[in-house]
Amino acid sequence: MYDVVVVGGGPAGCYTASLLSKNGFDVHVLEEHPVIGEPVDCSGVVGVEAFEELGLPDSLKLREISALTLVSPSDLEVHFSPASPLANIVDRAAFDRAIADKTMASGATLHLGSPVTDLQLRDDCVEVVFEEGVSGGAKLRARMVILAGGPRYRLQRKLGMGEPADFLKTAQTETPVRGIKKTKVLMGSQAAPGSFAWIVPFPKRGEEFARVGVSSKVVAVPYLKKLLERLCCDGHLDSPDIPIRSWVIPITPLPRTYAERVLAVGDAAGQTKPTTGGGIFYGLLCAEAAAHIATGAFKKGDFSEGTMGGYEKEWRQKLGVEIKIGAFFRRLAERLTDEEIDDLFRVVQSDGILASVTSKARFDWHKDVIYFALRHPALGRIFFKGLFR
Repeated sequence: MYDVVVVGGGPAGCYTASLLSKNGFDVHVLEEHPVIGEPVDCSGVVGVEAFEELGLPDSLKLREISALTLVSPSDLEVHFSPASPLANIVDRAAFDRAIADKTMASGATLHLGSPVTDLQLRDDCVEVVFEEGVSGGAKLRARMVILAGGPRYRLQRKLGMGEPADFLKTAQTETPVRGIKKTKVLMGSQAAPGSFAWIVPFPKRGEEFARVGVSSKVVAVPYLKKLLERLCCDGHLDSPDIPIRSWVIPITPLPRTYAERVLAVGDAAGQTKPTTGGGIFYGLLCAEAAAHIATGAFKKGDFSEGTMGGYEKEWRQKLGVEIKIGAFFRRLAERLTDEEIDDLFRVVQSDGILASVTSKARFDWHKDVIYFALRHPALGRIFFKGLFR
């Protein structure tokens, strides 16, 4: 019997496995795909704080995002240029593999091509069932399990954890581009209903590439295709006919992120920023909480729901206020009309406001900027209009 089985070899799962392995536990990671980091379902934009937390080499950085241009429905622009870089654009597949390498170096064992199909709670363990034909057979037994397999919730529902109440639909492509030098975020009903679109340029093999994507409260692919057609008409692309990947992002946590002998971490727990859907940094913080509670459970020999529930309390102490404020802000932002978004841009362009917003901007922590925006007389008045519709 193993100590811990981690379901999912992404950043949250591998980081949890690494922490537990360093604490002396026998940890096995089951990753469904045959190659770590593929396919890529992410913009590849990682906050500076998260990147530094992982202690990864600078060679994974393709470019720093030191400035950001926001574009309104009528093409008004606001340019953010903070004193220090906001984030890094990374080779996401290589980023994931670097984390997995550190996990294996810590002593954990990684099994590729091992999709988990079921969990069965026993009196003294969890039986993990995965597909036939992989090394180690079709079942593993572990004293506890960490669910970190991304936004799939069948096992969580079975264990009484439920599933997130809200999602973003997301689509993205990566393509060579011309004449795009800065990261852009586009807003409005024609670009990305209820959310935003992005254009993130970076160098690759001596050429200029960009990740172009859309997140939306409705199906995102048609809006991405429209954006690609626009970029093609403007001379930035040779053709809009480019392969597209699409996926969903949870923007609310599970009703409960624990069960007897089981914890959920990262997207598998819905632990993402409600404002943007970004999940890497939140996943790392929650991985630390999961490793702490799991270590305590082993010391006590107690894997009951009562002990596992300490995980929920710990990660919510770190992120609960950020998630609550972010979710409230998202509800307000989703109600804005295109005209109101334009009005926000005009207010932000006025003297002093942009500097104040820029000074408070942090890629992974949004509460201070949100407080400023909602308490500002002109900005707050626009945001709160939607409450009365």
